[in-house]
Amino acid sequence: MADPLKDKVHIVGILDDGIYSLPLKTIDLLHHTDILFGGERHLALFPNHTAKKIPIHSNLKEIAGTIRSNLGQLQMAVLAAGDPNFYGIAKYLTGALGKEAVEIVPNVSVMQLAFARIKENWDDAFLGSVHARSIEQIVAAVRHADKAGLFTDDKQTPGEIARRLLESGIENRTAYVCENLGGEDERMTVTDLKGLTDRAFSPLNVLIITTPVSIGQDSRKPERLLPPPGVDEEGRI
Repeated sequence: MADPLKDKVHIVGILDDGIYSLPLKTIDLLHHTDILFGGERHLALFPNHTAKKIPIHSNLKEIAGTIRSNLGQLQMAVLAAGDPNFYGIAKYLTGALGKEAVEIVPNVSVMQLAFARIKENWDDAFLGSVHARSIEQIVAAVRHADKAGLFTDDKQTPGEIARRLLESGIENRTAYVCENLGGEDERMTVTDLKGLTDRAFSPLNVLIITTPVSIGQDSRKPERLLPPPGVDEEGRI
């Protein structure tokens, strides 16, 4: 008899506090997994798991091939940050494997968590990822947004983004940098754009930029920038 848990790969959203961010049903699912895929930091959250662990980096094509060849034979799960459907790996895997071969188990989006930390709604915000995207696109979008939430990377850091915004004449903004959300070293910094330019932050961060009129108002339609396929919320696999 076919095992439905082996007929699909489960893409599981997880936060940096590991199993504490997962419901019991998902923990049980992972407990019986034979192959566990994920970034190094996610795999490290399961040091005693007996599954074969396969790191994901720039090898998405090979990962998809391994999953395809083991469907119906082994139970497999892919660990992804937050909501795999929000700037995440789910888009790539559903395209490569077909939707019928994939089951998505979302968690709280890291972006959602960041806005919760600063106690602001995010349904009226511009949301984007700077990973492999033109900084000019980001500047143009932020210029016309009362609120913006950005996933940064190691090149387009909060400080670099702030410098480019200031050079473009964008000022009078409040900036929040939420680092390592869900982890033991979680931290939030509140300043203005100038206050970001000489600071360094953890590479795992979300940058939120607001204007004074944005508090409690829904004045502009949100926009979004799409990241490259297979890249997670933080610009990582």
